[in-house]
Amino acid sequence: MADGWDEYASDPRTVCKYGSKCYQKNPDHHKKFKHPPILRKEANRNKRRYSPYTRNADRQSPSTNSKKLDEEHKSDSEESTNKVKESTNKVEESTNKVENEECKTEVESEETKKLCVDLPKDLTYYDKTTDKSKFKELFLVNMPDDFFKFFEFIDALGTSAEDSLKGVNLELIGPYDLLLGKLPILDDKELYLIHWRYFYDPPEFQAVLKKKSSEYHIGYYRDSPDQDTAFLVSNDSAKGYHITLLSENIFGAVYLYLQNEKKNSPFTAMPCQKLMDKIKEYAEQNNISLTELSMKKRLSQTVTKTFHGAGISVPYNKKTQVGYRRLAETDANLKKIFTNLQNAKSQVEKDKILSDMQVVVTNASIALDECDFGTGLELGIDLFCSGLKELEGIALNNLTTAYGVLMRQPFAQIAKAHMKYRRKGQHMSLLSLQK
Repeated sequence: MADGWDEYASDPRTVCKYGSKCYQKNPDHHKKFKHPPILRKEANRNKRRYSPYTRNADRQSPSTNSKKLDEEHKSDSEESTNKVKESTNKVEESTNKVENEECKTEVESEETKKLCVDLPKDLTYYDKTTDKSKFKELFLVNMPDDFFKFFEFIDALGTSAEDSLKGVNLELIGPYDLLLGKLPILDDKELYLIHWRYFYDPPEFQAVLKKKSSEYHIGYYRDSPDQDTAFLVSNDSAKGYHITLLSENIFGAVYLYLQNEKKNSPFTAMPCQKLMDKIKEYAEQNNISLTELSMKKRLSQTVTKTFHGAGISVPYNKKTQVGYRRLAETDANLKKIFTNLQNAKSQVEKDKILSDMQVVVTNASIALDECDFGTGLELGIDLFCSGLKELEGIALNNLTTAYGVLMRQPFAQIAKAHMKYRRKGQHMSLLSLQK
């Protein structure tokens, strides 16, 4: 037996049940649990098997971002892709269960934390403002010009902007609360990042309108928090994670909503038609397009579609192929894994599924190491879309890492806040968190 295995056998520490597949970086974890030594032969075999992650030649990489990668990815990737001997696996499986929290992430360790906060009893509110810097300060993203123009438009139609939308079952939410003078002044600025953020809304999605008595909402989707422009999408979190493309501006998005609402609800058909006529007239006068955003156009701007369908856009060099590579599993297989994990009846079953999925996580980490940042972002989004508590930690780790190297740190902040207070339901105002 090699020296490494002699040391492993004589090591008095408890055997980590995840073995060589453990991706835990916490020093305290490694002090308490022992992990098998690396088998070079098996490692080489693994590299040949997962050909999308084997490079026959050196690739060029973006000089500005590659220096920002965390060296922890490399050591973690090498250990995770290696397999241990069959006998060692049997030993690991037969050992007593260790505390699950040792191999869970920060988000998972706070699973029992109540989703409520202490808000002042006597709330004060921000004054109505159109100052773009204030929106950037509170929500970490730029609000486009059509956001403000739409508010001016509907505010001039009736006694108030809110009244103008009542008859068509729409409500202004999120950043619009600042224009309405309904956004409370809070010391904890993190709460603004989850204000009207629904369960399946990724950081790129900022909800601004919702349908009454429903989880259907419309919002801006931007690939970078610093973008001055964004297109409109919708989602119904009661039905799932799918994001529907609407229009390049909010006028077109609302116009499409009114068309559908008119067809499906005879009680609102008349108000919908009246508002449609007014929007159409305003759009013609101001040269605003009301056409639907085509999926073909959107896909031409992205590297992959992702689970939610809106796609992700990252810098990609076609010549060097740096920026994105496909995941080690297809979308169909990932969905099967998520379904199996959701239906697992015991912790042993869950651990087995999570162990099998570690290959995908590891190879995404390798991709990040080699400047294929889009791969880490895609995996983070897909895990986020699963909605499974067991995957939130891995999702958050991939999202924050990818957003960091892509220089999209505000999205990382939004993701952290969302995971911390993530919840389902219709009422996603930060005020709904009040004890």
